[in-house]
Amino acid sequence: MTPALTEILFALGLGENVVGVTDFCDFPPEAARRARIGGYANPSVEAILSLRPDLALVSPGPGNRDAALAVERAGVRLEVIPAETLSETYGAIEAVARACEVEARGRDLAESIRSRIAAAAERVRDLPRVRALFCVQIDPLIAVGRGTLPGEILELAGGVNVIDSARYPQIGIETVLAAKPEVILHARMDSADPDAGQIAVSYWSRWHAVPAVRDHRVFVFDATLALRPGPRVADAVERLQTLLHGAAAAAPVGKEP
Repeated sequence: MTPALTEILFALGLGENVVGVTDFCDFPPEAARRARIGGYANPSVEAILSLRPDLALVSPGPGNRDAALAVERAGVRLEVIPAETLSETYGAIEAVARACEVEARGRDLAESIRSRIAAAAERVRDLPRVRALFCVQIDPLIAVGRGTLPGEILELAGGVNVIDSARYPQIGIETVLAAKPEVILHARMDSADPDAGQIAVSYWSRWHAVPAVRDHRVFVFDATLALRPGPRVADAVERLQTLLHGAAAAAPVGKEP
């Protein structure tokens, strides 16, 4: 009932056991071939029960509490697994593995991700930190703040978040002009338009006084990597490093990071 938990199940080798996913569960590609049970915030209890699952996995979110409890009252085993921060990502991987009785796989997967992220952080340890603005929406302008998964990933990748506010604050362009970010990262979440990436780049191109715009360092970043607390968080750190630091942060060729 949560895209990140779907990714975790597949990463644990349990994809064949997955009978239903949300409309937003799009990775790995095999997930798209499973029955759909509605949105993350508004899953269909009827659709879930029609699949006769042994286990339902959900992360707490706005709007999904009543549906999750209704599924449990109908006799389906329900596991509520927080997954929002990086530490909760590791915990979610191990919790899903326990719930599915593959604990060793969960420990191994979590440790592999920790190791990759630690190696990535080490590669940029002595490089200058890059002042960055991470946005998730344009209208209104919503930025990534402190205490969020993308905020943590940004710091681990060698960036400095120019936004000090917690969570995902709405900001004005004046804030951006004053912060002078060297890089703007845009994970476009407010449009299903296939041209959304270009729309974001065009929006920022108006503000030539911003160093990131002046230096052509505005990048559209895969929102499912940036915002999804699942097994691809190490991928997110590594890709962000390349955008922030270029070849200096690249993982050694032919070696597992």
